[in-house]
Parts: sequence; structure tokens; C-alpha cells
Amino acid sequence: MTNVLVGQRAVAAKQIARGEASAFQVSAGQLLHIIDLAGGQVASMVAYAGRGHNEILSPSATMTANASLVLNAGSQLYSDAHEPLFELVEDTVGRHDLLTTPVPLPEKTPGTFTSTWQALRTAAEGAGVYRPGLPAPINFFKHVVVKQRGEIEVKDAFSERNDAILLRALKEMMVVIANAQREKKPGVSIAPGRNDQPGTMMVRVYQSAFAVKGGDQ
Repeated sequence: MTNVLVGQRAVAAKQIARGEASAFQVSAGQLLHIIDLAGGQVASMVAYAGRGHNEILSPSATMTANASLVLNAGSQLYSDAHEPLFELVEDTVGRHDLLTTPVPLPEKTPGTFTSTWQALRTAAEGAGVYRPGLPAPINFFKHVVVKQRGEIEVKDAFSERNDAILLRALKEMMVVIANAQREKKPGVSIAPGRNDQPGTMMVRVYQSAFAVKGGDQ
């Protein structure tokens, strides 16, 4: 990362273990910093904006608006109302997934884990967002390949230890981020590979130190 965070102060921070999710309230102008502390992990993110959380982050609208399957520095992330929600400020990986989504697994039974889908929905409901189903997330650091005949193949994430992505919020939102689980489902799972050990994601929300100071007065 460059000096974008100079003059910024963290107003929220959370380490997220694999298979878990957390919600963050962000305001326009704040920065959202997602760091893969272990490498080879995937951060699945959904976002809710608007009155009654009726506007959601949309991977398909994002692809359409940018005319690309790839996110680059300067790209904007759009809602289902085709309104920009985030600007991608910095990215040390350059490979993210706008195509796949986690799926709900059967009810949790002894010896199984909570799915990424369930973790995201539970965290959203805990933050007061109640909607049927779950919006398709953007999966940061996930490496998805579209093969010649259209098949989807998930490969090991390119992220190394402490790789990160930095987003600027363009409006007020509730953001929910999961450290994605390794689910055994073709096309949606994280590839089993170089990092099978439990790891954590660090998520921080930054605000201008001047704005924080001014808000305290």
C-alpha cells in the first residue's frame, strides 16, 4: 500500500476467522481495508445501502458498468440500482471473482461447519438486515477461470500473506465480509491448495483523522 492511509484513523477493526463473517457500518468517504493475514484466503463481501437496505452490491451490475470481468484500481463497484457504492483505491493482488456465489448447506449437524452463505446471512441479520436469501457477493482474492467451453474452475488464490485491497465507500452502507469456507462444491468452492491451515482476515474501517477529531468536538 502507498500513503493513502496517511492521515486516516481506524474507527473499526475486526479479525475474521475462516468460516466466520462480520458486519461493518461505513459512511461515504470512509476507507475499507481487507487484509489476508495468512495468504491464499478469500474474502466474500455483500453490501446493503438505501432506505431499509433495499439496495445491494451487485457483481453483475459491476461487470456491466466496467465492461470487464476484472477489477482494477479506479474501478467502481455498483449496486443493483446501477449506483456506484465503492471505488477500488488500491489492490496488491489483482485477481478477484465476480462470477460465483456460496450456497447454503444442509442444516448444521455434528462434525460439519457453517457455510459461507450462512455466515454472511447470520452476520447481516445480526446487524439488522433482514432479507430473503443472500445477495451474490464479490469474492476478493478468489481465482476463478472460465474455460474454453464456459466451464468454471476455481484455482488457488494469488494472495500472499498480508496482501490487501482498499476500497473507498461512496455512500452509507452496511457491509458484511466473510472469510470464506472451503466448501466442496464445483464452481463455488475455494480450491484446496497451498493454504489449508486456518487463517484470519483483518478488516479495518478508516476515516480521516481530521473528520474524527472534528466529530468529537
